[in-house]
Amino acid sequence: MTVLDDLAQQRVVPVLRCADADDAVATARAAAAGGFGIVELTMTTPGVLEAADTLAGDGIAFGVGTVRAAADVVPAAEAGARFVVSFWNPPGFVAAARQAGVPAIPGGLTPSELGAAQDEGADALKLFPAASVGPEYLRMLQPVLGPVGLVATGGIEGTAEAIRPWLEAGALAVAIGGALGTARSVGAAEVERRCDVLARELD
Repeated sequence: MTVLDDLAQQRVVPVLRCADADDAVATARAAAAGGFGIVELTMTTPGVLEAADTLAGDGIAFGVGTVRAAADVVPAAEAGARFVVSFWNPPGFVAAARQAGVPAIPGGLTPSELGAAQDEGADALKLFPAASVGPEYLRMLQPVLGPVGLVATGGIEGTAEAIRPWLEAGALAVAIGGALGTARSVGAAEVERRCDVLARELD
């Protein structure tokens, strides 16, 4: 199985926008304890690659998101990222990921943006900001985009009721950010509890 298969099985990807590396590590560990063993770190977190090194040592699977430039792909992969994500499709992003040996998940909203990224060889596509268009939009995109997986993210609430329609519409997975909190903002125990509740409600 590939990491994309694992994401499809997990269904939800916690996106960790944290205050610093320590916060990211604590939050990722809490999310893993709560049932989400694959998380997405973000380049907006100060010291994110330090956190990546630590989590790789822990055996926690993670991707690195909010990648703004192709030059950020190799450092993320070398730090242990299993996949890389962007909210758009930076020039050379997909090619850099292919060279680094990690799946690329570039972002887009319109059929033109998503189709162009697919033509470059994207392994999956990030529909962003998904809440601005709704699950039915994703459902209509699926037949024209074909087998490439769509990860819905952006403005989706962290509840089973909000996530389930996206999965039913055909999303590979749904990425959730602030709704799950961070160890610094709500405490590691609360992050774990929220993840555990969401994982059980989606079963």
